[in-house]
Amino acid sequence: MDERREYFRIDVEARIDLAITQDSARQQDPASYFSQSGVLHTLAELKKLDGEGLQVQQQIKDNDRALGEYLHLLSRKVDILALYCLSSSAESLGDTQTVTISEGGLDFTYPQQVDAGSPVALMLVFTQPPMAIALHARAVRCEPDPTTGFTIAAEFHYQNSAQRQQISQQIMRAQMESIRSSKS
Repeated sequence: MDERREYFRIDVEARIDLAITQDSARQQDPASYFSQSGVLHTLAELKKLDGEGLQVQQQIKDNDRALGEYLHLLSRKVDILALYCLSSSAESLGDTQTVTISEGGLDFTYPQQVDAGSPVALMLVFTQPPMAIALHARAVRCEPDPTTGFTIAAEFHYQNSAQRQQISQQIMRAQMESIRSSKS
């Protein structure tokens, strides 16, 4: 019997919210199911603007080092404000929990039962490094847990490659953090 898994799995700290959806809802933005959707859209736009402005910022820095450094500081200030907004809105999701995540899905605890096979929208807010993402998924398994309610396994259904890339980056960052902490 082959015991290899398709994806690498790692435990990370995150806050999770879940909304049960319909199969036809997969065309909708999964963030629309959550009150924090405004923060998610703002963070996505800031990240997009960062990517678009990176090359221009580097050109400015090449021509005027002081101006380039100042623009970098302004960018860091915006990042800090964005992270503050994310952490403030994430508090409404409750306490963090340890979740097992891979590119294919995650296992987490939830206070309510979700039928296996149910389509869901998930809001994931990771603590280290801070990041939030909303995804469509399907509940694969839901088992009673006497201390936390239910343990749910969900399989991600990505709408685009950017979502998969965000999850992959979060997993790699968690791996690097795990390696750093084990060396200390």
